[in-house]
Amino acid sequence: MTIPFRKTVMVLAFSALSTLALAETPARVGRIAHSQGPVNISTEVGEEATAALVNWPVTTSNQIVTQRNGRTEIRIGSTSVRLDGDSSLDVIELDDDKLRLHLHYGSLSLRVRNADMLRGLDISTPQGMVRMKEVGRLRIDAERVRDTTNVSVFEGTAQVDGGGSSLSVRAGKRVDVHNDDVRTALAVRDSFDDWSLQRDARDERTTSDRYVTTEMTGYEELDQHGVWREDSDYGPLWTPRAVAADWVPYRDGRWTYLAPWGWTWVDNAPWGYAPSHYGRWVMVRQRWSWAPGRNIGRPVWAPALVGWVGGSNWNLAFTDNGARRNAPAQGWYPLNPGESYVPGYHLRPEHLRHHNRHARPDYRPGRHDGLTVVGLNQFVGRNPILVPRAPRPVLTPLATQNIPFGAPPRPQGNWPNRFDRDGDGKPDRNAIGRVITAPSDGQPFSRRDGRPGDNERFVRTPPQVLSTNEPQRSLAEKDRRQREAEIERRERDQANERRLRELEADNRRTADGQQRLHEAELAERRRELDAERQRGAQADRLSAIENARRQREAEAQLQGQRDAINRQQAERQQRESNNRQLAERLQRDADQDRLRQLERQQQGDQERLRQVERQQQAERQQRDTDNARRQQAERAQQDAENARRQQAERQQAERQQRDAQQREAQQREAQQRDAQREAAQAQARQAQQAQQAQAQQAQQAQAQQVQAQHQKQAEEADKRERAREQREQRQDRRENVQQQIR
Repeated sequence: MTIPFRKTVMVLAFSALSTLALAETPARVGRIAHSQGPVNISTEVGEEATAALVNWPVTTSNQIVTQRNGRTEIRIGSTSVRLDGDSSLDVIELDDDKLRLHLHYGSLSLRVRNADMLRGLDISTPQGMVRMKEVGRLRIDAERVRDTTNVSVFEGTAQVDGGGSSLSVRAGKRVDVHNDDVRTALAVRDSFDDWSLQRDARDERTTSDRYVTTEMTGYEELDQHGVWREDSDYGPLWTPRAVAADWVPYRDGRWTYLAPWGWTWVDNAPWGYAPSHYGRWVMVRQRWSWAPGRNIGRPVWAPALVGWVGGSNWNLAFTDNGARRNAPAQGWYPLNPGESYVPGYHLRPEHLRHHNRHARPDYRPGRHDGLTVVGLNQFVGRNPILVPRAPRPVLTPLATQNIPFGAPPRPQGNWPNRFDRDGDGKPDRNAIGRVITAPSDGQPFSRRDGRPGDNERFVRTPPQVLSTNEPQRSLAEKDRRQREAEIERRERDQANERRLRELEADNRRTADGQQRLHEAELAERRRELDAERQRGAQADRLSAIENARRQREAEAQLQGQRDAINRQQAERQQRESNNRQLAERLQRDADQDRLRQLERQQQGDQERLRQVERQQQAERQQRDTDNARRQQAERAQQDAENARRQQAERQQAERQQRDAQQREAQQREAQQRDAQREAAQAQARQAQQAQQAQAQQAQQAQAQQVQAQHQKQAEEADKRERAREQREQRQDRRENVQQQIR
């Protein structure tokens, strides 16, 4: 091991220790699983809210706000938290064992499927506290009615504390909590609850829980967008369906800095949360597949399981707006199961072992499959880095040789830190871990071997510099201080060299042990291969027997399918015959209905004809009455004329003239009545002919006969009327002649 390489290892070790967070980070993080309408999320208290994207991580101190027409769903493993429009929710605490929420206002729907989640789960509102005692589903409405919280339990049991009371609420009940009292009622569902049930229905149909635990956040999206299969080397593998041929993990999304983890990946694909924060990616059969490992309980979340390369000492040629320039580059690539994950934050040893449970210490990748490179300047600010829009260089085999390892820089400035709540730049006193400043005595750390402990980080003490305000001392004093500083520097260098030698010895011992372990594993694998070949031969014999049995079963199944097809054909023919009989019966019923309708129409026509006859008879009676009155008047007039025979001839002429006018008027009235009667008869005949044309041929003949009879009767009535009028005219002329004679 050369001196520069040892120095590089030392610097990387100290850098990794110095960048560890001072408190253990949680292994459980939620995500925005669905966003509908305007939904905002703020990552830290006092920060400006941003739009809540799907797959955005949700953790402690987040606040989610939905506007009037917005809805969102938050998933933490198998637990679903949904917000209706016009709601505000604070994530008070979210870690491995606790989930504490505070609903300021709005409506919240909660579904818990795992009983282990109940111990640290509670939801507070301005009026009280809600805890679930059994797995199930409930809804909380806060401040929908002023100073009131409504808790509706649809499944399971909940404990509600508030209004000076503590109640156990069972399924189907609702509790209205006020500031000073509590009331109970029946739980009622609405459209928000129906929407939540539709979202829950996907969990009942999933098959991914056969391969991963349901506490892996984002597992519910895998069935819809990919295919599972078993692999002899990697165990269960999930392959996405609708991706391009040149698709690479960790390339379609964005990087955002999330304290205390650091740069965190947010994938654009709806299924991209679980494969980005758990397990590893492998290239199998020229396609990328995700290997989550065996289902071994609660998973451990990571901001991104990638390896970082590049930095300020790796320059590449970038083309930006037609201009070619050299600039520092930063790259990353998905880790495979054999590579170790080195986090840039403090992590429990058991959590780190969970990430690296399949890693091989002797693994040395010859290439970095799926490498993505952007400019280092993309990681300078605090804004998210949109990878598809970032300029990328053209990588050549020469440029990818001997790429230096290096993580992206931390954003400049006072970046928010969840373990520095007072903002003084120092960790809070109750934070786990210590900051140790290395003194000059050669024993800077608490361990006896001089190396830093698990919760310590090394910080060099800068050399003291005399300020200009310090009093002048003698030259001897200055020389003495310089010699002491030089001695102290040499002692520190010796201590560092001693620690470096010890570290190299430890590395050699570790390498020897790993080599022996590797040889033992190879021998064990050889024995397993021999046993596997023997089992394979036995399996081949059993397979031949099984194939013969399966062939017989297939033939029997095929015969059964033929029988089933024959039965289905017979049933289909019987159904068709029944359908034809039903259609014929319906046709007969329709024909009978039409015949009855025609009969009703004929009856209506006859009734209208009778009405016309009654009207004609009434008109005749009216005319007879008018004639009788007229005859009576004429007789009275004749009597008056007989009494006034002595009157002048002029009066007699006038009377004759008036009589002639009256007769003309009567004739005109008779003619008008005849015309109206003929028009009514013509309309009746037209209506009767139109109705008779719709009936059947036999009914048409009968209707025509009836019409002919009516027409004949009408003509006879007209003849009688004209004969009566002629008789009246003759009588009038006879009377006039008699008067003239008198």
